[in-house]
Amino acid sequence: MKHEEEPEDDHTREVHVNSSQQLACCDDIKSSAVVKYATISMPTQFAQLQASTNLNAAPANWLRSNSEVERYVKNVQASWGRERSNFSSFSMAHCSPDLVDELDVISDSENIKKLLKIPYSKGPVSMMVHRIGKTLLLDEFDVHKHLIRQQQADWQWLRKFYYETVLQDMQEKDKCCLKKNKSRGYLQSRNMFSKFLYYSIKSNERDFIDDPEPPVLRVESPSLQVDQSTQAIPDPLPEPKQGEFQHTVLWTFEDIRMLIGTDLPIFGGGTRPCVSLRLRDANKPINILTGIDYWLDNLMCNVPELAMCYHLDGIVQNYEVLKTEDIPSMTDSNFSSTVIRDIAQNILSFLRTNATKEGHTYWLFKEADSDVVKLYDLSTLCADKMEDRNENPFTVPVGMLLYRVARNMGQRSGHKKSGTIRTLLKNCLLLLNKDQYSQVVTSANYLLSDLHVTDDIFCPDCSSSSSSSDADSDYDDENCENVNQTEVVNSGPETSVAVDTLRLPDKIKYQKNDVVRFPDVRGTTEERCLEAISYIAEGLQCLDLSVIQYKKSQEGHEEVPLRCNPLEAIPLRYEPIRKPDIPDSKSSEENKEVNKTALLEQHCDINPVMDSDLTVKKTNSLPVGTWHFLSKVLLLRKAAIAYFGLANAKYVLEKYGHALRYVKMSLHTFDAMRTLSGDRTEGHDHLLSALMGLTGDVRLMLVQHRNSLEVYREEYTYMNDHDSAIFHSADLELEGYEFQSAYEFTSNIETNLTSSLHCYQRAIDLARRNEDSPERLNTLVKRLGNVRNELGVFYMNQSAIGADQATSQVASGPSGHIKERWKMSHTCFEVGIEAFESVKDVPNMALLTSNLGRLMRLCAQSFVYYVDDEQRREFGTQEKHYFTKACEYYISALAVLQSRDRHPEIWDSVSWELSSTYFSMATLMQDYAPLSSQAQEEVEREVTDLMTKALKYCDVDTSSPRQPTCQYRAATIHHRLASLYHNSYRNQLGDQKKRHLRTLAELHYSKASHFFRLLDSHCELLRVELERVAMCEYQLAGQTSANSKQRTLQTAFGYLLNCNSSVERIKEQITEVTECVNDYSSYEEEGKKLLGILESRLQFTLLNLVKTCSACKKGKCKDQKLLEGYKKMYAASLHSEVGGDESLLAKCTHMLDILAHVGKAYRGITSDTAD
Repeated sequence: MKHEEEPEDDHTREVHVNSSQQLACCDDIKSSAVVKYATISMPTQFAQLQASTNLNAAPANWLRSNSEVERYVKNVQASWGRERSNFSSFSMAHCSPDLVDELDVISDSENIKKLLKIPYSKGPVSMMVHRIGKTLLLDEFDVHKHLIRQQQADWQWLRKFYYETVLQDMQEKDKCCLKKNKSRGYLQSRNMFSKFLYYSIKSNERDFIDDPEPPVLRVESPSLQVDQSTQAIPDPLPEPKQGEFQHTVLWTFEDIRMLIGTDLPIFGGGTRPCVSLRLRDANKPINILTGIDYWLDNLMCNVPELAMCYHLDGIVQNYEVLKTEDIPSMTDSNFSSTVIRDIAQNILSFLRTNATKEGHTYWLFKEADSDVVKLYDLSTLCADKMEDRNENPFTVPVGMLLYRVARNMGQRSGHKKSGTIRTLLKNCLLLLNKDQYSQVVTSANYLLSDLHVTDDIFCPDCSSSSSSSDADSDYDDENCENVNQTEVVNSGPETSVAVDTLRLPDKIKYQKNDVVRFPDVRGTTEERCLEAISYIAEGLQCLDLSVIQYKKSQEGHEEVPLRCNPLEAIPLRYEPIRKPDIPDSKSSEENKEVNKTALLEQHCDINPVMDSDLTVKKTNSLPVGTWHFLSKVLLLRKAAIAYFGLANAKYVLEKYGHALRYVKMSLHTFDAMRTLSGDRTEGHDHLLSALMGLTGDVRLMLVQHRNSLEVYREEYTYMNDHDSAIFHSADLELEGYEFQSAYEFTSNIETNLTSSLHCYQRAIDLARRNEDSPERLNTLVKRLGNVRNELGVFYMNQSAIGADQATSQVASGPSGHIKERWKMSHTCFEVGIEAFESVKDVPNMALLTSNLGRLMRLCAQSFVYYVDDEQRREFGTQEKHYFTKACEYYISALAVLQSRDRHPEIWDSVSWELSSTYFSMATLMQDYAPLSSQAQEEVEREVTDLMTKALKYCDVDTSSPRQPTCQYRAATIHHRLASLYHNSYRNQLGDQKKRHLRTLAELHYSKASHFFRLLDSHCELLRVELERVAMCEYQLAGQTSANSKQRTLQTAFGYLLNCNSSVERIKEQITEVTECVNDYSSYEEEGKKLLGILESRLQFTLLNLVKTCSACKKGKCKDQKLLEGYKKMYAASLHSEVGGDESLLAKCTHMLDILAHVGKAYRGITSDTAD
């Protein structure tokens, strides 16, 4: 504020404006004010002084502070003589960090008034300007005090710049830099105004006027929604304190929002609840500068009236009360409020256009009598004049404020302004020295890491904040035109504007040259986690360095010497010359601590200074009661979370070596964090549960991709600088490694599976204790069941390999090792089924039950005994027992599935396995019949029953990829059943029974032929037809009638003729079989053998037909024709053109030629006999 009786400015410029226009213009000015802070909650009651009151005489209460009002007035008076600090705007910003980046200006009210009076005053202007976001911080800079009168080294760099650049004429420096007015008249006027204020204080209750209405001034206390995630990190900055100004006001002037500090004394009472008091000499008129002061003071504090007390030589004459909007039209003080508005908008546009670099210090300077205002970027222009950036006294305050604003912004908005927060924190780190301000640097790095990786990234129930969805608010106003280059001169770090242009409306347009911002935190999880890891590493390095420096500073303190008690004898300590070699139990621990000390110092690039007289202390014990402890806990926890995100990302990309390495880092940092915090129970169960689950996944994948283990090993051993720094920092807090077995790389399958099993089990236990969501718990239980299945399959395969390696087994059965593997496999499958059953996972229950059936089949195979020459013994009781149990498990699996409709693929698979088990059991009983313990008929009956069951579960009708296999299996079963009935038919004595067996055999031969023909299995089809011929031949041997023999032979002959198509297909497939069949020689041998049998059976059948027809009654022409025809066919069958070593192709060609001649002849005689 401008104090009363202040000398008029010699550089006043008069502006002549029509008064009526002033009032109209004043009505258009929009101004509002909200008090953010005030030393007194309501306006002070005042008493209007009586005329002739002598202000030269001190009142009785002068300079007293007995009451709140007196203290208020005394503080206002004290603020007049107290010089403002160079960082008053920073103090206000620290007290209201939520407003930084939201407002346009933060400054002392005197600075604002001085800027708005530039076109009216020829006096100098000197202010330091800093920018944070869209907010400009303005502080007065006394050139005379700091650069001319003071010769200390703190402003030497700026002094050098000032003399070399700003002042062209060294002799004019005192003229350019006017001193502050401290004349005797000024001090007397200020003293008189002080007495006036004390006189104006109400001294008794009867003079007070009750006013129930609330005062105009109010204090705003906004409620902030604070994000709890950033509250955990200790705040390195002290709690800001108000008090440099009597009022801190949020002032909105047109579209300009400002936070200003003011000491304007505000009074109220009677019919005027809120007025500002002024004391004026009645003989001196009020000039424009004083009028602007009065008007702006009232606008800034939202005071509606001005009470002017006039005096002559200190004797009160009278009062004049003016409304605030009437001040611009006072006599001798006419000015336009719209011009002031234009000045404000132009100056703000000029500063926002040119002061764009966050963290830079700008100097707004105008010399006395100069027509140009200049803006210097001191951070750029004086870079070569400063040996260290900290020589600029504003560097550290700016960095601290950047940190506080970023922290507050993160607490209020979370990650919605991640780009702005990241920019603020990065600029903070650029300005602050990590050695001197290690706590702030550590905290800033933690906040940066928290921007990239949120704590809920490991929580499957929470949506991971992978990137900020809301962009930062735009600091630009509306699209503006380019700056007029004739009035604003842009010259890089030095810009200027003509004073005359500041008064012109909209003369300086704001260019979109805003603060450069980092984009919002976006990208993949891997990218964000890697970025967070870099900040965590920097934070831990800074913290560990600070711990070392702190401990060395503590060790450097001299200890208070102990005083001896004269009443006690001094103990004499004797030691033997020869000391026994007693192992020191603490030596290993001390060695470990020494190694940790060296590791920490090497990690922090410090040369250790060791004193032989000092005892090496435990370096991983962080100073108690300091910020280091909680900060390191939080950094380690954030590292564990970030590495979890990386491990999960690599797991999705199937890079399991990298995934296991990041799991190792995550568990290592988690172990250190938990050890340091002492919370080893429930404090971090959610994170540990997620880590254990992911570790189990990775170990399981190593087993399933075992062919790439060497690649994974190389990925696992890789470690960059950030990983190494974090690992070593965490290692300082550990005595042992609790989770080493979980993350240690190994190629052993059993170890990986067992480790995965233990990880899943621990994750489930933690999830249940934490009462996690049912979905997550069910997922973990399913994974546990899956690894149980994998482990069961592994033990089952191990036992199978062991059984295969035992070439000959004794009657005692499999070895104990193999049986133990069976038990382990069986247990794994059963426990896995229980796990899946608990979550009602029907498909996996069926699959594991099916695996139990497979295990039983393997057990059955292990009880196969051999005799000399690897001759297999008959089907034993143990084999039958385990095959039966296998069938029971398969049936149980089908019962779990209930029907094929729900899970067709699993149903088909289990059905096939059950059919195969029945078929294998039937085949073994048929081929190696247990005749020593069962009768032949009982064996055949059991084989038949098993074959029938195998057919039941062999689905030949459903179209599926397995349908051809099922059809081949059905054909094989029918063939075997037909052969079984065929064999029983041969051995049966009863005619009725034999006819039944022959019918059954013929039925199954027919079905087998049908399926083999569908599958183009012509070798098998040929064998079936030949067996049917063989059955006809056996039937022929028991017949006596010529006619019956002839019918049987004709039936057999028909079967033989049907072989023609099979032989043709065999010939066509010879080339394909040569390429596809590995053992072609055995296939060729089998084909030649069948063709040989076909040829011999054809000759035998034709010969017997000739004999049968010859034995019939002669004389019939029809019989004679048949006889002649059979003779010709028999003769054709005896024709041979190749030797005994012919190939299969030649054999097929020869056989087809025979069948062609025979068939042609047969068709001839059948047509003749039909006629």
